[in-house]
Amino acid sequence: MKIIFTIIILFSFWSGHGATAAEVGDIYFSDKTFASTMQSGKQAIGVVYWVSPNKDFGYIMSLDEPTTTMNVFNANVYCLEYYTEGTLAGDWKLPQRIELIRMGKYKVNGTVTDNYTAMNNILSKVTKADGNKATTLGNKSYVANSTWPYCFNPYSGVISGGGGNTQASGTKYSVRCITAF
Repeated sequence: MKIIFTIIILFSFWSGHGATAAEVGDIYFSDKTFASTMQSGKQAIGVVYWVSPNKDFGYIMSLDEPTTTMNVFNANVYCLEYYTEGTLAGDWKLPQRIELIRMGKYKVNGTVTDNYTAMNNILSKVTKADGNKATTLGNKSYVANSTWPYCFNPYSGVISGGGGNTQASGTKYSVRCITAF
């Protein structure tokens, strides 16, 4: 009896954990599933751009961004109010600095990662619910949610800012909302 019970517990554990595994570049759908390509009958709402080494946590970027630039305060409010099919306002947020950096080109211990090119290759193949293609990342500065006004250009990998008060800054930036899984 103990052996059968142990097998049931292990099976439940293994089958439950496999469901959330995702890879960088996977498309995130409104039913909270992932796939490496568009799926018929499913609505794409994001793209996985970073996954932890254990593959139990990661970040998803939205498929679009506002057409106008925003100051940091308005960008934060925009992302907190952002929602899609299958998500609610408050499920998305403006990325922190490290979360934003992981969207582009960055270097860790001498190893360069080019998520900018990888993400744009994926985004160019994803169709949103309205039938339009997802918005690719641009060669422009995106804003991070931080005490100081940091922004990051994912194309060049250059981060700038770090002085002054974000809330009072009149400077406007591009915005990309994220959520976690």
